[in-house]
Amino acid sequence: MTKIKANKVLFIKLGQGGEFEKECIEQNQTLRLDYRGIDHKFCINGQWEKVRDYYVNDRNIDTGAAQRHTNQIQQFYEEDENTLWITFYANKLWWCFSRPEITQLSDKTKTRPVIDKWSDKDINENVLLSGNISGSLLKTQGFRGTICRVGEEKYALAKINNEQPKEVVEVENAFSELKSKLTTLIKKLQPKDFETLVDLIFRQAGWQRVGDIGKTQKTLDLELFAPVTGEKAIVQIKAESDLKEFLEYEDEFVPMKNDYDKFFYVVHTPKDKLATYKNETETKLYLVDKVAELTISAGLVEWVIKKTS
Repeated sequence: MTKIKANKVLFIKLGQGGEFEKECIEQNQTLRLDYRGIDHKFCINGQWEKVRDYYVNDRNIDTGAAQRHTNQIQQFYEEDENTLWITFYANKLWWCFSRPEITQLSDKTKTRPVIDKWSDKDINENVLLSGNISGSLLKTQGFRGTICRVGEEKYALAKINNEQPKEVVEVENAFSELKSKLTTLIKKLQPKDFETLVDLIFRQAGWQRVGDIGKTQKTLDLELFAPVTGEKAIVQIKAESDLKEFLEYEDEFVPMKNDYDKFFYVVHTPKDKLATYKNETETKLYLVDKVAELTISAGLVEWVIKKTS
């Protein structure tokens, strides 16, 4: 998708308490402004001094606050198609461009149409979840008014364009290098140490072990329980394994699906086609590179270093 460009970025609150969010974003593809007491004709004709006077004279608001209300309404009516609008809804960042074609509805609220549609994805189709967005941009949703200029314009555009800051790229490269080096060390672990590492990874993730490691049934090395969710899992750990053996274990897991929620097959040294096998079944296949990634997440890098040094 083409890189998104904008002359400016504005945040809009779609109704008090977000009352218009669902309708605007999921149904009508519009921006919507409340301000029901404002004369639509004043706005269409650009008589902004009359809008300000309404607040001062009729609403007894001081001139500073009256001007701020007037500025927000004027932005809604006059911003051109090169202005990027953003809002937050359903725990996601949404964005759009809009045409300055204002319609007053029967309830005296005003709308302007979105060009194409509201989007909650970046240009590479990644969902813009609030949890993955900087707090400096997220705090915009706490703005007490209706429309404001976004202070983090460059960041907002970079996020939508899926552009990573230099520092983030450097950290990602460092992480990739660490994962590669750690994979080499994990390959040096003895089978018992590898089993222990896998056990530690799951325990760090909140799972509790049922029984002793490596001393359960033939079809499992670890039987786990998640106290928060109540889920039960089976983990089969292999020092070496090939695709044929993996598929045989998958068949053995089938009659156990009524008793367990998750199945993991963890392999230290994959043989033949297993190394490149793309598993899409319910059984999660974890090879040594995935184990390295989980080791980092679990804070067990130092443990691996001590075991291999």
